[in-house]
Amino acid sequence: MTRWTVAVKFSPMATRVIKRYSNRKLYDTTDSRYVTLQQIAQMIRNGDEIRVTDKTTQQDLTTATLAQIIFEEEKRSPKLPIEGLRRIIRTGLQA
Repeated sequence: MTRWTVAVKFSPMATRVIKRYSNRKLYDTTDSRYVTLQQIAQMIRNGDEIRVTDKTTQQDLTTATLAQIIFEEEKRSPKLPIEGLRRIIRTGLQA
């Protein structure tokens, strides 16, 4: 009996770039369409790597956008532990 070994190399998924316009609209450059924060959250849940940049300045807005997604989701249905949020505020960017 012959045994075959197959090596499969998975390439990392390309980062999905979202451009933020001055009117706060978000444009997915991969699918060439406007998207909402909820759609970006779903992309992340599906395993997509996301990078959000300002269309004009190219400034990276990924962290601010992810924080905004968390904020909007917490407004609808609080799930995060209060102590964890306090710890983030206390330590700031030192984490």
